[in-house]
Amino acid sequence: MSLRPNYSRLLTVTALLPLLGACVSGVDTDDLSTGSTGSTGSPAGGTSSADTSSASSGSGSGSGTGGAGTGTSGPATSGSGVGGSDPAGGTGVGGTGGSTPGGDAVLTGVETPGEDCTVPSMPAFGDLKAYDKLHDPFTMMDGTKVTTRAQWVCRHREISEMIQHYETGPKEIKEATVAGSMSGGKLTINVGGGAQDVSFTVDISLPSTGTAPYPALIGLSGGSLNNDRLKQMGVAIINYNHNGVQPEGNRSQGIFSKFHGNAESGALIAWAWGASRIIDALESTPDAKIDPTRLAITGCSRNGKGALMIGAMDSRIALTIPQESGSGGVAAWRVSEVDNMGRTGSSGVQNLSRTYGEQQWFSKAIEPFGNAVTKLPLDHHQLVGMVAPRGLLILGNLNYEWLSTNNADQAGGAARLIYEALGVKQNIGYVDSGHNHCGTDYKNGEQEAIEAFVKKFLLEDAGANTDVWKPKNELDKAKWVEWTAPTLP
Repeated sequence: MSLRPNYSRLLTVTALLPLLGACVSGVDTDDLSTGSTGSTGSPAGGTSSADTSSASSGSGSGSGTGGAGTGTSGPATSGSGVGGSDPAGGTGVGGTGGSTPGGDAVLTGVETPGEDCTVPSMPAFGDLKAYDKLHDPFTMMDGTKVTTRAQWVCRHREISEMIQHYETGPKEIKEATVAGSMSGGKLTINVGGGAQDVSFTVDISLPSTGTAPYPALIGLSGGSLNNDRLKQMGVAIINYNHNGVQPEGNRSQGIFSKFHGNAESGALIAWAWGASRIIDALESTPDAKIDPTRLAITGCSRNGKGALMIGAMDSRIALTIPQESGSGGVAAWRVSEVDNMGRTGSSGVQNLSRTYGEQQWFSKAIEPFGNAVTKLPLDHHQLVGMVAPRGLLILGNLNYEWLSTNNADQAGGAARLIYEALGVKQNIGYVDSGHNHCGTDYKNGEQEAIEAFVKKFLLEDAGANTDVWKPKNELDKAKWVEWTAPTLP
């Protein structure tokens, strides 16, 4: 049995107000069951200040050099260009103080790094300033520059909370008690402590080679990689039916909303919650014969968006492989908007407003940014960078304009600067290739790259060469970046 702490409690009532409202439509019930009804929990965005399920567990004072913010804009970053200086260095109106870098420099092996970091309140939409470039990931919300790994842990936490506040909704509102059981190739994950007890299952297919406990690849709907080849390498395959946790077409359905009490978070963060509960169960169920310290996550297209969100939001995952994730995944919202300029209908690339309108992958909080993308105080190079220093292999597809290439290339290139700052540039790889959507008819060394990253991060082969960087477009620093990555000791 595993008790997981609540990592999104820092989202205040004000932060959750945009998430109110309910949507009603069908639900995918595969591998889905609910347990006995517990006490009714407050929905996400409830206005009661006495809701203890939203009390902060990560607001310890910590120690370090972070300044005490005053709710005013922090210092602007150096450099100039379109959109002016990065305004993200301040907490804006309603800020309650700066981020305090704590002593925990752990970036791997825990679900969410930075439990001892204080995160400022998030500015309201009307108080955000437009900024056309990709935000500086190394400037904290109070304007403090990140110069140490301990500070980066707290910046990592800030970015996580910003994504949950402005894009996805909270990952966890109520603490989860998790127990797993294994039978007939299925792992049952029982989750208690919420508005309702819930359970779901995943199929585990063990390899015929290697020694238990095995490394494993968690695939959303099984993933779209060559699973037979991975099993030949000694990697188990875990088939995660994520739509049972939350269907992409309805935020109020699935076991995520049942557990949290009608939460309004989007599907991507709900899928991340479910994946974390799978890891909890693996940690406490040796009969599964899986090594929970050697896990990878993958998915393609919409599931590629989910794979990236899962890998960013749980630092226990050793390797993340988002495939053809498009906008809402690896791609930078700002770049998508520029690349799509003047396009209408089904032409062009998918931008923020089109992504929001296609499915309920995100919370309602992101909707106002559809017509004001430059006001979003973050972009997806920061989401991608949250995976650092762990393994990350980005797979793109040149054959589909809708997915774009340049928007993901720019975000990936900017995220690579975060890996460089942490001294692990070789831990991030990128391959753009032309082939069938979500197919394995690779043409640009994708299979070789997949196997190299699997060898290094799942099979612990230190000699595996993961120096793989093959985007169609390199990062255009002059156009998108006006910050410099530090070296983080």
